[in-house]
Amino acid sequence: MDGDFDSSDDIQLSSLIDGRRASPRTRDGEDIPDRNTTKPLELEISSAAVVDGKVVVKTRKRRFHRLVKLFMALVAALLIIIAKGVMSSRKEVSSKDMKSQDEPNPPDLPDSIKLFYPPKTQQEIDALNVELNKYSDPVVTRDEFFSKTTLPPPSNYPEFTYTSDLHFTSARTALLFAPGVYEGLNFEVGYYTSVLGLGEKPTDVTFQNCDKGPHVDAVNKFTTRPPHGSALDTFWRSVENIATAPRKGMKWAASQAAPLRRVHVQSDLLLFDGDSWASGGVLANAIVDGKIDFGGQQQYLIRNVDLKQGAVNGAWNLVFVGCTGDTPQENSGMKSGPSISVESSPRLRIEKPFITMNGSGEFELRVPYPTFGQSHLSDVLGPQFDSSVEVRNFTRVKLAVPTFDPAMNYWTLQKALDEGNDLVLSPGHYRLAASLEVNFPNQVILGLGYATLKAPEDGSPCILVHPKVPGVRIAGLMLEASVLRSSNTPSTLLQWGMPSQNDLGDSKNPGLLSDVFARVGGASNDRDVSTDVMIQLYSGNIFGDNLWLWRADHVKLHGGEAPNFPAISPYYRQTVMGECPVRNGMIVTGNDITMVGLAIEHTTEDQLVWNGENGYVAFYQCELPYDVDESYGEKSFVGYRVGSKVRSHEALGIGVYSNFRDYDVNVTTAIIHPESDGISMINLFTVYLDNQGTIKTVVNGKGPGPTSESERGIPFRCRDSSCS
Repeated sequence: MDGDFDSSDDIQLSSLIDGRRASPRTRDGEDIPDRNTTKPLELEISSAAVVDGKVVVKTRKRRFHRLVKLFMALVAALLIIIAKGVMSSRKEVSSKDMKSQDEPNPPDLPDSIKLFYPPKTQQEIDALNVELNKYSDPVVTRDEFFSKTTLPPPSNYPEFTYTSDLHFTSARTALLFAPGVYEGLNFEVGYYTSVLGLGEKPTDVTFQNCDKGPHVDAVNKFTTRPPHGSALDTFWRSVENIATAPRKGMKWAASQAAPLRRVHVQSDLLLFDGDSWASGGVLANAIVDGKIDFGGQQQYLIRNVDLKQGAVNGAWNLVFVGCTGDTPQENSGMKSGPSISVESSPRLRIEKPFITMNGSGEFELRVPYPTFGQSHLSDVLGPQFDSSVEVRNFTRVKLAVPTFDPAMNYWTLQKALDEGNDLVLSPGHYRLAASLEVNFPNQVILGLGYATLKAPEDGSPCILVHPKVPGVRIAGLMLEASVLRSSNTPSTLLQWGMPSQNDLGDSKNPGLLSDVFARVGGASNDRDVSTDVMIQLYSGNIFGDNLWLWRADHVKLHGGEAPNFPAISPYYRQTVMGECPVRNGMIVTGNDITMVGLAIEHTTEDQLVWNGENGYVAFYQCELPYDVDESYGEKSFVGYRVGSKVRSHEALGIGVYSNFRDYDVNVTTAIIHPESDGISMINLFTVYLDNQGTIKTVVNGKGPGPTSESERGIPFRCRDSSCS
């Protein structure tokens, strides 16, 4: 914030909490100067120190650091042994006997959480705009960009573009807005940033009298398909629990892991930016007063949304689940347009937990109840935002802050869970020395601002939910793989239940995975990060709501490293065979599991393996790996496999893409399932994106596939598994 405020000012920005000002966003611990005075390319300078205009690389005594690392490893191992012993003894004590000190309410907010109050003067509005734009993506102007070339700037180029420079930043931020009206604010929501209203309903936090409000544009408009740019990698950002009435409509040109949730858009909603490409977005639990325009969005999920003026456009696949109002008619897409799948009465819905602030300034954790079948029309925090939820006082909620010590992170978080508390993770990175174990029914683990758990180095999961523990809610988290020093078999990032125990779950109190985003590679400097399976579900009765499980197809460049495929991207290294290995995205063993919004990409074997009965999937986006060789096709790996013994399974809106960059890979079919009357799949398709190879058929060896004459980017469709 540029302006100074004395104690009489009412803006109360959290950047002045405890007398400290908020610094600009950082990349990997470095301060980033104001985006208006620094060119994006300058942000790629390595961590070497700059002294008197000269780059000075600090040297270290390797032997000393080896000794320090050895000492820290021994200390960490000792702490883990002690911690596990203490935790084990605590688990023998019943929850009724547990006594823990109440947490402060309101909680002490770390620097990664910014709390804002409504501005009351134009000066405060201007200052808040400056503050919020610190968390937007960096900007390069047209004049800055073309000053480095001999070419004149074309007249059809925009005046500026946001860039993807923070694509793999370590910064994480949650922007919290206390109830009230926020006028005149316009800010782009940058990477790893969450905008969160603290009202009981979205209209308690309203952005009005603004042109754009919180929004997302396409990035890199001067370098990627200029002047259009791209929204294919505008990942990892979100807006939740607000109302917004921008004069130009709310623009949200984003792809995976960038949900709009629990919002009231009091204008048109624009899910695209011109002719830029985007794919894989999610809008859930919302009201849109105007028209929804998908533009060129390839795939999109609309769940429990009240569409006042309908929806138009879209490219390949649109899925509407539990929606009301002017919902589009079903369409197979066989003749023209995107396929449109409509599930008007979903069998199950559970909304994501969220945080509110009451009139006394205290925080509350609100946990929506599940709804079943037609009951979604009566609404439990659906489009009408009914308030019948469980409200939990923050005195029993641990607001965690990460440390650099994996053992301390584990100790602190596990202690809170074993005391029966709910766990809210503030934005940041939590390296874990051991798995967080959930043993109490109905516990919540909620991440803010893309809080990131990094898996233990022995291959055990970031989170283990024990069998016979119903109603657990895990939401708002990123899960990252580590370099494995030893290996449990199979290694995984999240495990629910045990392979040795038959846990049917609780049909009246299912578990929840909401906005959970796993990745193997990408931001890590080490390309040997790995796991076997990103998510393993052994227990039954779990509801999945917007999951993206991603083996990185591109990773950040090391300092001074040149991109290996500059024609594809000058910004990243493209993953090649042997890097960031992971076999499967998800393996489902439990029965009665529902997934609404599931994306799995680039794993080196089957992307999804479903062995449980009575499974249900609405919206599935899958991209096969770019870097595998011909053996991938020869071994008959697929994008979606239903186990040979399964007799009951439903799915709608299923897309599998190919882009075999390095080898001529031929996959026989995209989807495999047993031929059974109890298995129903609707609106299935494949897409040949680019390069070599092909997916020959859609499902069970049936359906069309591309030829040497086929145009890329055109779906090959089956209305159902018969492909008739």
